[in-house]
Amino acid sequence: MKKPIHEYKKVAVIGCGFIGYSWGVAFARKGLETWMYNRPSKTLDTVEDRMRGALQFLSKEGVISDEEIDDALGNVHITDDLSAAVNGADYIQECLWEDLALKQDIFKTLTDMTDENVPIGSSCSGLRITDIAGKVANHPERCIVAHPTNPPHLIPFMEISGDNASQEVKDSVFDFFEQVVGQKPIQCKEVYGYVLNRLQLSLVQEALYLVQEDICNVEAVERALTEGLGLRWAFTGPFGVEELNSPNLFEGLDKYKDYMIEFFTKEQKKVYDYDKDFIKKCVDGFAPLMDGKSHEEYLLWRDQMVTRTRRLKED
Repeated sequence: MKKPIHEYKKVAVIGCGFIGYSWGVAFARKGLETWMYNRPSKTLDTVEDRMRGALQFLSKEGVISDEEIDDALGNVHITDDLSAAVNGADYIQECLWEDLALKQDIFKTLTDMTDENVPIGSSCSGLRITDIAGKVANHPERCIVAHPTNPPHLIPFMEISGDNASQEVKDSVFDFFEQVVGQKPIQCKEVYGYVLNRLQLSLVQEALYLVQEDICNVEAVERALTEGLGLRWAFTGPFGVEELNSPNLFEGLDKYKDYMIEFFTKEQKKVYDYDKDFIKKCVDGFAPLMDGKSHEEYLLWRDQMVTRTRRLKED
């Protein structure tokens, strides 16, 4: 039976790093009882401050009020006791390192500690949940991929997958994230990189090739995206672009078929390797584009632009 979304009240986040703390913010600001687990470490010691900083940022951007900061933090419980974190949880989000053995062990532990009706999602980006759940004996069909876009409290797109997972579980978690957490989920089959990263990696490959072959520099690649493709891709994807490049999508795909197939089969080149000299070339070429900003300042600027663009889209 599909779990109703009103039954999702307590959420446990396993791992409080870059993704984990961000998931915690997304859950807590929606009124969910949010338990943040991590082994004793600096990551655990700083997670409340990082979550508060993220909420203060949302307040400064006008997304939430100042009062909502304390309301959200009031939903947060921080612990190094795994049993306390998952006891009574209605959903668990695993956010550990992208290490198969590590994830296999934690999924085995989590499924052994929880009831069969508790879905457990992994934030994995490349690993397959079928492999991660390989050691699970207690209802592995509730183990799924719930892969976010970093950072999930700002960027709502996420992917739900699991070829051996229960469709009811995937549908229930989909509804929970869409209707309660405010994410924009999709469902897909298990494949390396899933959907977003496969699209992103294809673009990165072409960007590296253009720079590696001195066809253009790093700044040119960045400008092609930020001042060109990115402006329309924020609102229409590749199918939407082809719809608007022609009288309709059918004519667009038909009209440009030969042009695209020529590129796919003959003109497109692959980057099979690159060395540290090439990495330095990319770093040196990108540095001026940061306009004197530190990494942290550039990250803040990115978050501001993403947040404002998202608000524009919602309006």
